Amino acid sequence: MVLFENEMPSDIDFISVESFYFYMSLASPAKSREIAALMGIVEPFIPIIISQKNLENILDAYFLGDFARLSRLEQVLIDRSKLLFINAAITADNAGWNEMVEACCDIRSQS
Repeated sequence: MVLFENEMPSDIDFISVESFYFYMSLASPAKSREIAALMGIVEPFIPIIISQKNLENILDAYFLGDFARLSRLEQVLIDRSKLLFINAAITADNAGWNEMVEACCDIRSQS
């Protein structure tokens, strides 16, 4: 049985970003490395999505000096943002894709 040939099986749902990356590392190590390399290129331009609750948790950890918790929160936010970005890229129509490219260009021009 081939777990990952050219497309993701339609009957698999991932409960977290970590489970997706773990699946990819087992199913197709080469594609997993390719995805990691591509994410390394686009990662600086992916908008981070922070809810009010996330912001409160980050500020609490910062003001309490809990830098281990702050580091974990940072990684969770980055991983979730990557997954949302990948999903948006995969499911975008032409207009949505153009909006994403424009947003990424705006972010890039500000850095």
